[in-house]
Amino acid sequence: MFDKLSSIFNNDRKRKVQLGKMITEISLKLKEQQDRLDEAIRRLKERDKELFEKVVRAQIEGDVARATIYAQEISDIRKMIKIIYTAYLAIEKVRLKLDTVQELQGVSLVLFPVMKILGELKDQIKGVAPEVALALDSITSSVNSIAIETGAISERSVVPAMVDEQAKQILDEAQKMAEVKVREILPELPHPPTELPKPRAQAIQIKRQLTEDMLLDYIRSTGGFLDLEFISKNYGVDKVEILNLLKRLEQKGLIALEG
Repeated sequence: MFDKLSSIFNNDRKRKVQLGKMITEISLKLKEQQDRLDEAIRRLKERDKELFEKVVRAQIEGDVARATIYAQEISDIRKMIKIIYTAYLAIEKVRLKLDTVQELQGVSLVLFPVMKILGELKDQIKGVAPEVALALDSITSSVNSIAIETGAISERSVVPAMVDEQAKQILDEAQKMAEVKVREILPELPHPPTELPKPRAQAIQIKRQLTEDMLLDYIRSTGGFLDLEFISKNYGVDKVEILNLLKRLEQKGLIALEG
């Protein structure tokens, strides 16, 4: 009887050690995919910065059509960054979830949501990072193999709806975090110059005139962007006069001039 109990104990211990090794291997493979995604984000950020500068130059030159084309491409790039960063964060959550697998009992409570999440991620990123999608497909198969070997796949304690809810919650959290992160790391596109704010009622004169307040309102409305050529033509004001107004605004601490 003692020998039988000892054999069962040793077998459980071996299975636990084996499980730990397999989980560690999968976690390392997932880390490799995170590194790939991180590199993809870096390249897209560089392209975003390059196009952003082109948008600003096109607006300064008054080429609205070209600025619009660049802005649309930036919009597409940022959508890709959001998808990739969502995948990056979701994989991080999966790795943390795998770290909680310490015992053979209840393995399905972790492995089933993990398989669901990886399957969803594979579908989401196959259009922007196909090589990572292929790797995730392979990793999902490995997780499935672990579930079979540990008997988790035959457990009836896991309700499919519960698995879907866990996976959905993790993916939703990752997406929200990605949205916040993208807003933090990428600047907003400059607003295209439209028209200067109309003079305030008390300042209306027969002759057109540009005041400090009007110039300041314009700068605020464009998010700090200033087109000297546009202002000069629109108000019939010499560029030197505009520069003098800018210097006075800077002396009052209302703006800060660059360059």
